[in-house]
Amino acid sequence: MIKIVEPISVIIPAYNEAQNIARVLEVVKEIKWLDETIVVDDCSADSTSEVAKKYPVKLIRHQTNQGKGGAMATGVQASKHDLLLFLDADLIGLTENHLLNILSPIVYYKVADLSLGVFSLDEFTTTNFANRVFPSITGQRAIRKKSLPNLEKVAKTRYGVDLFISHHIPKSRRAVVKLKGLTQVVKEKKNDDIVAGLKLRFKMYKEILKLISDENKAKKKYIQ
Repeated sequence: MIKIVEPISVIIPAYNEAQNIARVLEVVKEIKWLDETIVVDDCSADSTSEVAKKYPVKLIRHQTNQGKGGAMATGVQASKHDLLLFLDADLIGLTENHLLNILSPIVYYKVADLSLGVFSLDEFTTTNFANRVFPSITGQRAIRKKSLPNLEKVAKTRYGVDLFISHHIPKSRRAVVKLKGLTQVVKEKKNDDIVAGLKLRFKMYKEILKLISDENKAKKKYIQ
C-alpha cells in the first residue's frame, strides 16, 4: 500500500444528504493518515448537520444555499493543509484504496496537478456513465490549493464548479483514475418524487452547460 505522509484536508460538500453521508464518514474516520475532515452543509432542509456531528469532523453550515461551488470554496477557506481531497457525500462502496488511487498521481507519481476519480461501469447508471464520459465533472478529486482558481469565482459557479476547476488545469496536468466498485446515489432516487429528482438533475446540467457557454464566449472574445 502506498504510504501517505503529507497532511491532507478532506472536504465533503453536502446538501440534503442525511440518508447518505454517514456511509462516507464511517469510512473516512477510520483512515488514520487523513488529518482533517471538513463537512460543509449547504443549508440542508434535512438532518445532514445532525448526522455529521456524530463524527470527528469540522462542520460548517451555510445559512443560505450557495450551491456546490460555494460549499467547496467554504471548505477550502476553512482547511489547514495545502493538499485537498474532495469527496461527494452520497458515495456507495468507498474504501481507503479509492482515496489512495485518487491521490497517487499527485503525491506518489507526481505527474498531475489535478487527479480525477471516475466510477467504473460495472453497474450502469446515468451517473456512472456521465462520470466516465465526462471525467471533468466528477466530485472525487485531489488538488493543491495553489492550483485552484480564485475562490470567489469558484463560489459563484454552483453546480458547474467541478468543470470550472478542471478547465483551470491544463489537460496535460490532469490525471484520470478509475475507482472500481465505487458509485453514488443517483439523484432520481434521492427523492420520493421522481419528477423532483429529474428537475434537480436538469438544473445541475443547465448550470454546467451555462459555464461551458460562458467559457466559449470568453475564448472567442480573447481571440478577437
